[in-house]
Amino acid sequence: MLAPDSRALLLNALRPPAGARMSRAVALTFTLDLESLLVAPLAFAAQGLHEATDPVAVMEGVRHCADRIDVFCQAGQIVVPPGRSTLLAFVEPMVHQVRRPRPGHLFHPKLWALRFYDDATGETSLRLLVLSRNLTKDRSWDVCLRLDGAIGTQPLADNQPLSDLIRHGMRLAVAPLPRARRAAVEALGEDLHRAVWQRPDGAREMSFYALGVPDASTPDFDGRRHLIISPFCTPGGLDRCAPSGQPALVSRQEALDCLPAESLVGSEALVVSTLAGLPAEGSPSSQEVLGGLHAKVYVVEQGRQARVLLGSANATDAAFGGNVELLVELVGGRAQWGIDALIGPGAGFREILEPYERHEAAEEEPDAATLRDLVRDIAAIPLWATVTHEAQGYRIRLASEQPLPGGPGVRITAQLHTRRGEVVQLSPGEPVDAAFGGLTLVEVTPFVVVIAQEGAGREQTVVLATLIGDPGYRLDHVIAQQIDTPEKFLQFLLLMLGLGADPVAGVAGDAGGDGGWRSSETGILELLLDALVDRPAQLDDLARLVARIKASGDSERLLPPGFSDLWRLITQARDSMTEPVKS
Repeated sequence: MLAPDSRALLLNALRPPAGARMSRAVALTFTLDLESLLVAPLAFAAQGLHEATDPVAVMEGVRHCADRIDVFCQAGQIVVPPGRSTLLAFVEPMVHQVRRPRPGHLFHPKLWALRFYDDATGETSLRLLVLSRNLTKDRSWDVCLRLDGAIGTQPLADNQPLSDLIRHGMRLAVAPLPRARRAAVEALGEDLHRAVWQRPDGAREMSFYALGVPDASTPDFDGRRHLIISPFCTPGGLDRCAPSGQPALVSRQEALDCLPAESLVGSEALVVSTLAGLPAEGSPSSQEVLGGLHAKVYVVEQGRQARVLLGSANATDAAFGGNVELLVELVGGRAQWGIDALIGPGAGFREILEPYERHEAAEEEPDAATLRDLVRDIAAIPLWATVTHEAQGYRIRLASEQPLPGGPGVRITAQLHTRRGEVVQLSPGEPVDAAFGGLTLVEVTPFVVVIAQEGAGREQTVVLATLIGDPGYRLDHVIAQQIDTPEKFLQFLLLMLGLGADPVAGVAGDAGGDGGWRSSETGILELLLDALVDRPAQLDDLARLVARIKASGDSERLLPPGFSDLWRLITQARDSMTEPVKS
């Protein structure tokens, strides 16, 4: 159990079953890395895009799934991207910031809830990923429980914490979800309520605990022996998760150093060895090594039975005293699920652990926690970004009704994610009122980088504003900017109409000119005719791109020779299909 050489990649865990497609996905996370979010839609796309890295393939994968994915994260915990990728425009509608559930506490669950549909069989299936990790690039040791299931005929009481958790996330959203998205998320929550899950081998019982959700039940930690695996812990949290005292404890060096010495008396305290690590799949052994601990697992033994709880909750007072968290409890035999199976002699996980030796605790900067809380409070204030078109380009006016928190000595600044370096200062105690002018169309964005500074302390986050007056053709323009060669145009066409077709097959032949188009003209014609007959709405996206390219005056450079004539025939055929029949 928890063998360190038994690894699962999130990308693989998200992939639909063979022959199925993702019909809805909801993720809950504490911290969100927007660039990591770009990867998830590739898992949902057809075979051929799973390992794609070029911008055109990523863009089409995200665009194809954007209306079916919703991600809820703690406001103030969106990581500032290192660059100004225009591809992030396609994830904007997926992201929903969530307010704190109560002062001093956090929205901290980590899960993916997925529904798949098989067009050939008409079957619908569900998948639940209960994680200990956030949706970030973090390379720590984590755990993931994957549950596959089907939708049953009636709601099951055991699943109610899942549907309650999804609804609670929507209630805490800083900005209300659009009606269609809200209805789709609620429908997935109802499906989870009726789910019939396939339990892991050896699991006799399974329970869900949505901590911090109103009227939610909490797990019982009473037992004879306890194991706690948690990167963060407090004395109160340890007492809560091991009421009999003296648990086996696996944590981070710095977390154990901060505990009072008496909290560890009689306990076996362990840390992950600094030499432990595994290279990422497909990477050289010298790169992408796992390090640090982020897994949260609790084992309670009583007689021959063991209960294993895993999920997002650390062994802290906050986790069990007000945070929103998710834990899953599995009940099985002690031989398979017990403490010795995890950290006993010969256990795989034990091989990467070493005894804890106390060091002097490193003290946190006194202002760091205050500034972190401040940016979370700022991110929880609803912001509006109103777009207007002026002679010099586009202009965004950023505004709020509520005043900004903060006090004397704190400097708060804002800048657009797409226009780094152009900084405006915001005034604590006053509503936000700032403007950014001279923007190009691709620089229009609701993603605002907010930075709070006091003395040497500095905290930053991305805040998602509600975009008002968003030009309807903005995303088409982003697509057009990425498609700067005839080969990329054909690649996008193939990905859009035959999502999963090999892009190389569509641009076979010479590197450009007639060779890239003529060698695949029959295949492109078939794709266009298939779309015309079976999926005519798919041609609307292509029509907007072609119109944008022609309006820019670049059609001779970007459209393959012969495509304009073919496209004219397709357009005429579609127009004739939509004309009313005269009697």
